[in-house]
Amino acid sequence: REQFGKPIGEFQLIQAMLADSRTECDVAWALVRDSARRFEAGEPITRLGAEAKYYASEMVGRVADRAVQIHGGSGYINDYAVARLYRDVRIYRLYEGTSQIQQLVIAKDMLRKAREAAS
Repeated sequence: REQFGKPIGEFQLIQAMLADSRTECDVAWALVRDSARRFEAGEPITRLGAEAKYYASEMVGRVADRAVQIHGGSGYINDYAVARLYRDVRIYRLYEGTSQIQQLVIAKDMLRKAREAAS
């Protein structure tokens, strides 16, 4: 896509949005890999798994939102893949436990560990 006679990838704000999205994807992937590695090693991963699911499902919504912003009006038209992505990623925050349930799992584990450390 071009704006003002040049590819939008040349604009610093677009570059920042792309960098933010790539970084968030890499962080989510690292959390998922670490969870899988620990699970395979037989370690308990209840909190870490909840963190990975919570972060990744929220992150993909932010990334999809940025993609719509980058594509402008055409990013919101259902004929384009980015619009379908934007609509479809919403289910990840609901499926297999909502974001709020994941937050509760994380917080309960933190509080349990704090109580154990205090006693």
